[in-house]
Amino acid sequence: MNSKRTLLNIALPAMVENLLQMLMGLVDSYLVSQISLIAVSGVSVANNIISIYQALFIALGAAISSLIAKSRGEKNISKQFYYQAQGLLVTIIISFILGIVTVFFGKNLLALFGMEKAVADSGGLYLKIVGGLIVSLGLLTTLASFLRAQGKTRLPMYVSLLINLVNALLSALAVFVFDWGIVGVASATVLSRFIGIALLGSQLPVKKILENLTLSLDKNLLMLSLPAAGERLMMRAGDVVIIAIVVQFGTETVAGNAIGESLTQFNYMPGLGMATATVILVAHYLGSGDYYELKKIVRESYLISVCLMIIVGLLTFLFGDYWTSFFTENSGARQASLVVLFYSFIGGPATAGTLIFTAVWQGLGNSKMPFYATSFGMWFVRILLGYVLGVALNLGLSGVWLATLVDNFFRWGFLYIKYMRVSKGF
Repeated sequence: MNSKRTLLNIALPAMVENLLQMLMGLVDSYLVSQISLIAVSGVSVANNIISIYQALFIALGAAISSLIAKSRGEKNISKQFYYQAQGLLVTIIISFILGIVTVFFGKNLLALFGMEKAVADSGGLYLKIVGGLIVSLGLLTTLASFLRAQGKTRLPMYVSLLINLVNALLSALAVFVFDWGIVGVASATVLSRFIGIALLGSQLPVKKILENLTLSLDKNLLMLSLPAAGERLMMRAGDVVIIAIVVQFGTETVAGNAIGESLTQFNYMPGLGMATATVILVAHYLGSGDYYELKKIVRESYLISVCLMIIVGLLTFLFGDYWTSFFTENSGARQASLVVLFYSFIGGPATAGTLIFTAVWQGLGNSKMPFYATSFGMWFVRILLGYVLGVALNLGLSGVWLATLVDNFFRWGFLYIKYMRVSKGF
């Protein structure tokens, strides 16, 4: 078996899917910007909250993929249907809770960002529709994870492409033809996701999955998904604190940091795609007992991730000033953006290690290990060291990103050393 080809067959469609998800947000932001500056500001902040929800569903999808792939490796069809049913149940429960919280407390969440009333009203309207019907994003993510775990890796990519086109068309009609404003853009986003759910569901044995649906939650799924979700929440919460530190360096630095982080999303896509493939394949070979292929997948997924991330990171950095000029002409902001791009580039190997070995542990059925690594690394390395270097030692944004680099090296080393110890027993 060609393990590189197997990895890329799963990873490349996942990379494209991540890119399309990012473009969907960019299209919404562009169209909302045609309404007013207040509208785009409100929607931008609302999407920060939606991204937290998305992180939870991605973590759940990774846990489900791991269990389904392991069941496939064991050639246990009934367990596959059972875990798919459990995945649907957990997704619906989480979506219901998040939807209720968003509808009744969405404005309170936005108030935490200290926005003006007009901006909060615009963001609250978008958040109430997209967040209130967050089940559309939850089911879309979960059903896509079902198909990827079963080897149908390209279908979620094709569906993502289609719903992006539908969303762009409906949002444009809502803004330019019917003058429905934020309500129209938000409704188009939700509707296009429901169309995607219908398409993905048509390729799954829905009847057999529903026959396995029970109201009791599976312990294995909870033990895998809860720490994975906690790990994502630790990252998101830590990011908020990091932004609070960056704010102390001035408006230009905050803007440049935001621009740089937007551009470095491209750097991470190869690693994220390979991580998706790694979870599935590690779980599959664990289930089948093929430990030789398991170790080979881990090794090659890391090497491919590093190579791709270094190439993309180098291109992003070399052309960074050009890309940044599309966002701003402010020299201070552009310089700050280049700082972010530089540290993202040189930190490629560590970031790849963090992404891949987090996926390895999830594939092995132990998502607590990444949770421990992220919790300690984010709060006791990145944030604490970032404050010391950036504020106390007056290194500014470079100090914060140097701490980020140290954190990624710490988490990579921790997860790798623990994996090497466990793999000796394979």
